[in-house]
Amino acid sequence: MVIRLNPRYPLVWRSPDTIQFGVDRALLVLPGITRAEEHVLAALRGGVPQDGAVMLGSRAGASPADTAAFLRRLRPVLETTVPETTAPETTALDTTVLATTAPGPRALPAPAATAPGPTAPTVPTVPTVHGTVCVDGSGPTADRIRGLLGDLGIPTRLTDADPALAIVVGHYVLEPARHRRWLRRDIPHLPVVFSDGEVRVGPLVEPGSGPCLYCLELDRVDADRAWPAMASQLLGREAPTESARASIDVAARVAGLVQDRLAGGRSELWSASLALDAETGEIRRREHRPHERCGCRSLPGNVTVLAGIAAAVPMPPSSAPAAAVPA
Repeated sequence: MVIRLNPRYPLVWRSPDTIQFGVDRALLVLPGITRAEEHVLAALRGGVPQDGAVMLGSRAGASPADTAAFLRRLRPVLETTVPETTAPETTALDTTVLATTAPGPRALPAPAATAPGPTAPTVPTVPTVHGTVCVDGSGPTADRIRGLLGDLGIPTRLTDADPALAIVVGHYVLEPARHRRWLRRDIPHLPVVFSDGEVRVGPLVEPGSGPCLYCLELDRVDADRAWPAMASQLLGREAPTESARASIDVAARVAGLVQDRLAGGRSELWSASLALDAETGEIRRREHRPHERCGCRSLPGNVTVLAGIAAAVPMPPSSAPAAAVPA
């Protein structure tokens, strides 16, 4: 029997000796992590028998009792797996027996006469949409968004050559360069971010009006000073929430939002975002405001202001080698 860290709950370091499991909702926070416990954590990422975890802890200087106590503290984020075994050989079925004993298809009954149906309803008018959309991202959701926009008659681009609107699809944290380039060019952009507990859509940033994505990051820093350290560790990770069902739901909603924005010139999400709960499917709306420390509404020159603010935000130490990066 093998125990391992449940990949459903991302492990991030809040500081050089404090770990957290879960991003949207912290399931477990453990301070005072020792060197021996780090070795055990590294083994638990891929899976290890409990005796093996105790042995690794002992090699790093921990007593068996200390390692056992550490495993008990980790119990909420551990899962047990059974090693795969070789499947028993199976005997091929005698197809000749099947051919003689299997019942054949039944004859279908003749179709009944049908009365004339009602008159077809009037097809609603499709709003006229002008401009192209750049879908910045890869994976099933980005592909579905491109397909649905095509079905709506909205051309998409893979490059960023002056689209009318951009959609930025990612996991956990968006690299600043991915949304900053749209901000400095006054191009509306809509983030779609899969995290561990929810999928966030919005706000649809209208440069110079309403909050930008850096405003949201400053709000997260205000709520948790360890967020920059954790965000830097989440770059490049894949969230477990991009399931087929969530991807379909999100892609359909995003395509409708984009069509409405291009047709009407305004979006209901210009200062709000939608959060789709990964477990319940519940959708919550969150309102956002421009952050007082962000210069996104001081256009032009907002990128220079953002860089200055980023340098001024103090960050807690982190064991991650990368610098903290806002999304």
